Amino acid sequence: MSEEFLIKLGDNINARAKAKFKTNLEFASACEIDEASIRRILKGKQNFSIKIFLRICTALDIKMSELLSEQNL
Repeated sequence: MSEEFLIKLGDNINARAKAKFKTNLEFASACEIDEASIRRILKGKQNFSIKIFLRICTALDIKMSELLSEQNL
């Protein structure tokens, strides 16, 4: 997975998370992921699993396909 893809995905997730959650800690808690991992994901610094992606999408109340379609794959 290219670094550019991860950065764009992280930016997209970050924008949605900021609209729904007050802090990264609150978002991380909703995803059941530690805050350090969420920060790395939001910065595009961490390649993450489908399980983590599903947790993120569930916390944001969006479909995985919706978020991926915004990546212009």
